[in-house]
Amino acid sequence: MSMRQADSAIRGYLYQFNKSIYEILQLADGAEITLEGVIEDIDIQSLSSTTTIQCKYHEDKKFKISDVAAPILEMFSHYCECNALGKSVSYILYAYYVDNPNSIDIDSILGFLSTTKDKDIQTKYFHRIYTIPDEGVLNLALKSQKSKDEKQTLFDYYTNNREKLVLKVPIRNFWNKFTYIPAEQFDVLQQAVIKEFSTIVDEDTAKNLYYPNAFSYVAHLSAKENVADRIVSKTTMLSYLSEQRSVLLSKWTLAAMDRSKVLKDKKEYLSGSFAGNTGIRAFVFSDAFLELNKMQILPFLLEYLGKYFKKPKLQQQPIFIFGSGHTALQQSVILGLYQYQKKVNTGMVGSSFVEDTFVNSTDCSPDYVCKIASEKDITVNILEKCHVNQFYIVGKARETFNSPCYFVETLDVENINSLKYLIGLVKKLEV
Repeated sequence: MSMRQADSAIRGYLYQFNKSIYEILQLADGAEITLEGVIEDIDIQSLSSTTTIQCKYHEDKKFKISDVAAPILEMFSHYCECNALGKSVSYILYAYYVDNPNSIDIDSILGFLSTTKDKDIQTKYFHRIYTIPDEGVLNLALKSQKSKDEKQTLFDYYTNNREKLVLKVPIRNFWNKFTYIPAEQFDVLQQAVIKEFSTIVDEDTAKNLYYPNAFSYVAHLSAKENVADRIVSKTTMLSYLSEQRSVLLSKWTLAAMDRSKVLKDKKEYLSGSFAGNTGIRAFVFSDAFLELNKMQILPFLLEYLGKYFKKPKLQQQPIFIFGSGHTALQQSVILGLYQYQKKVNTGMVGSSFVEDTFVNSTDCSPDYVCKIASEKDITVNILEKCHVNQFYIVGKARETFNSPCYFVETLDVENINSLKYLIGLVKKLEV
């Protein structure tokens, strides 16, 4: 998939992840980056300073000052707050537009502030950058949630008092800390990132392993809820990448890279795991994956059992774990398998999940073909007791289930046909 084939929101995220990777690779020893920082996409903390970077990427949009006003005002608002606390922060707006300017003139922002009629801009930022002498209006402006009438009240106040409003901090003070950098086109930045990795590992590894896995790594960290979990250094990222032996599948990797090639390479890597009569494989299907593929889950299990459990004396029963939000689908699949004369160990005794029943297959038919359970009932300890040696996370599961006792692979695909291709149930990838 090319960048043009992805929608504008996806393009923006992909570009941001690329820029994040590049900035991580530029870090000095002891410096760290916070992904999706306090106010910006990237916060860089060195031993002596803090820099925040906001990324904007618009391949098909011409530059207008109104398009960058919001991120600049967010930065200016933060600057006013930091100034009151005696903190020093530098700000970078890193943006790509058609006919991109080399810089932004301070007068263009002042002109925007004095003439804008954008109600959202005024109600979100004006009380943060201007001194509001009317206590009632200030209290209204500080409300996190405002009604339509309350926004109109603020808008009317700003309209009638525009000339009386005084900035909390002279904007020129902020401008000395602000830099506008015209960004590179996506492919140029991508090649710059790969070139940086090529100074660490060979070019092939840089392009086909480190780069796509860095994408997954940064995307995963950026989605973390806690700020502390989104902090990364160059050393920690490179240490993580050096431990990976194949491309990590995620929707971001598949969007940014050649999807067919990524899936083909992954299939080849997994082929050894699905050859021969191996030990016990377990799959956990995320709720999101199940929701998208609910009608295909039963046929998939039948197809899987038909290929990978056709020799009961030689092959081990697999384990299938359903996301906790799909109990009804789980029960429907168990009933469907029963109708095909395929019995299941569910670990259930009456209405209760019993660990011993699930692990040791007591209280169930001796000729069961697989184990099926809900994600909420399964723990790493149970999987280890079941002697699982291959564990596959399909989509994004509630937990990672990591253990030194078995191999873990995340297959973050949305389409069940892609999953079938990856694990060798079909030879050709269906589009």
